[in-house]
Amino acid sequence: MNDAPHAQTATTLGLGHYGRVLVRHWRLIAAGVAVGALAAGAFLLVTPSQYTATTQVNLSVITTDPFNPQRAASGLLDDATESAIARSYVVAERATALLDDRTEAAALHDAVEVTISEGGTVAHVSATAGSRDGAVDHADAVASAYLAYRSEQAEQRLDVMVSGLGTRIDDLNAQLADANAVLAGSPGGTQEVQATSDREQILVELEGLLSQRNALQSVDTTGGSVLTGASDSAVGVEPSRRLAVATGLAAGLVLGVVAAFARHPFDRRLRSAAEAERILGRRTLTRLRSSRPRAPFVGDDAEALRVARERLLAELPGSDTTLLVVDDSDTDGEHGSEAAAGLAVATAQAGSTVQLVLPHPPARRIVPLRPGTDANPDEERAPRGSFAAAGLTVHACRPDADALTRDVEVREAIESAPPGTRTILALPSSCGEAELLAGIRLADAVVVVLREDASTTTTAGWLLAETLSAATPLLGAVMVPRRARRRLRERLPAGRRDAPASAPETEGRRPTAHSTPGGADGATRETALVDVV
Repeated sequence: MNDAPHAQTATTLGLGHYGRVLVRHWRLIAAGVAVGALAAGAFLLVTPSQYTATTQVNLSVITTDPFNPQRAASGLLDDATESAIARSYVVAERATALLDDRTEAAALHDAVEVTISEGGTVAHVSATAGSRDGAVDHADAVASAYLAYRSEQAEQRLDVMVSGLGTRIDDLNAQLADANAVLAGSPGGTQEVQATSDREQILVELEGLLSQRNALQSVDTTGGSVLTGASDSAVGVEPSRRLAVATGLAAGLVLGVVAAFARHPFDRRLRSAAEAERILGRRTLTRLRSSRPRAPFVGDDAEALRVARERLLAELPGSDTTLLVVDDSDTDGEHGSEAAAGLAVATAQAGSTVQLVLPHPPARRIVPLRPGTDANPDEERAPRGSFAAAGLTVHACRPDADALTRDVEVREAIESAPPGTRTILALPSSCGEAELLAGIRLADAVVVVLREDASTTTTAGWLLAETLSAATPLLGAVMVPRRARRRLRERLPAGRRDAPASAPETEGRRPTAHSTPGGADGATRETALVDVV
């Protein structure tokens, strides 16, 4: 079956298609998100956290006229120079002297970043360390060392300038004393005139030098002030946990979506009734509630089969009809006739005469009750593991019959059915392709039983193509839920299961009677079920 060609149908891709792909493969997408989350967690575990703290300082402009309105203070600072000084090895050495954590100057030098605000005098000194407290201490230490270094450098330059001016002033004072001595001892004449001229020039220059020295001595050499300490600023963490987790989840989501679209063309399984309807172009007749349907059906499954019966009777109003039920729900090596048997019983309950043909009889058979029995099947015709339904006859082929013999028996059973009999032919999808084609040819209509998450588009497409080719209408599908995982008790061999203490030690269990409405006369007839042990 799975190797048979199937009909190729054109599909118009749209937003609905993409949405269906995402919903169909939601487990794969969820797995991708989970992988992304795990990858983010692993990344955070193996990657050491690095904390970055920032200290903001205001740089003082060291000048003799800091309040000159004609030039802004920021214009007197060279951003590149200030940044280089703050990141210098000299400042790093001074900062390590302020710390007590044995940080090496080279490591601190590599872990410091300095930025100067454009058009301003505010510097941002950032330091990175392996702990929050370490980053805060390093940033404050570098900022303090930087401001102290600026102040010291300014004081040294001013001392040199003031010292030079002092030397020149001393020389001028000596020259002024000589000029004054000449004027005091000169009776007049040319010598007096020259001494007077020299004295005036010395006084002018001396006045200027004294003014310069006074201005330099009044310069404020403070390097700057701390505006915001590192402990008062937000401390950044790399890698950011939120960013890492968000990135991992986003990457996992993208990976899951890509995997879903890559997997979709190769995933032939039908996940829902809606997917089956899109492939077959027919509505779903009903959906059973149990993932392991067993006749006789009761409760919700019985109601679901009655819904399918009414829809089928509306489609096939005639009584002399043959309905082929192709069962693709059997995934455990059973014979796939449970749904067909339940449908036959439901049809018989509606007052119809039904013949169920089983070319591949299962371990459980349906046989009619003999009149006058008290809910016990005909012992000669009903083997262990069978149940009976009023108004229903069963033709089961011999288990050891070959394919040719089965074909003959099936054809004879259909042709010899009494007038007014509805024949239901049950075939598992695992039987031969020729047998399925013969069943389609003999049937007046076809119903397929599909199991969610197990049946494939290949099987459904092949069946649709063959029914169209044979001009046999495909009425719809009966959906069986995906098979739940078996419990440990159900997976054990029958001999190893613990029997209930109250169970009698007999070869089989006693038949259990079930009342079902019977024929057209409205009388209540009996069915019986004997479970296989």
